Amino acid sequence: MDKNKVDLRLIICDFEDISPAEITRLTGITPIYVRIKGEKRNPKNPESPLWKNNLWSINSGLDEFADFDSQMTALLNIIESKIDVFKPLCTKYYSEFACAVFIYKDNNESTPAVHLDSRYRDIASELNCEFDLDLYAR
Repeated sequence: MDKNKVDLRLIICDFEDISPAEITRLTGITPIYVRIKGEKRNPKNPESPLWKNNLWSINSGLDEFADFDSQMTALLNIIESKIDVFKPLCTKYYSEFACAVFIYKDNNESTPAVHLDSRYRDIASELNCEFDLDLYAR
């Protein structure tokens, strides 16, 4: 039986004048995912379309079964500890908190709660970050 999951990330994208490696160097954080503009989406497929933008993302370090509040708290702790680095990056380039919630029917679990408190609001406002929520019911 599948368990409900939450995948929460901070994404920085649409940068042209800096590399993902430079963002990693500046933040001191290894990203969980990097996308390079012009590379194939699927390198094993010769006819694969190319990525149209650069992207760098991190998560909280918690697993996908941790609740949203725990993941957001951990992610905000990471960002807040390096706010002087994240602020210029997030205000110059498109940035968002991307959250995917996977809900599986008949697994005897409650629907995961997504609650954004004032700490989130203050940091997201300072960084000029969007919030994107995708729900997947299976």
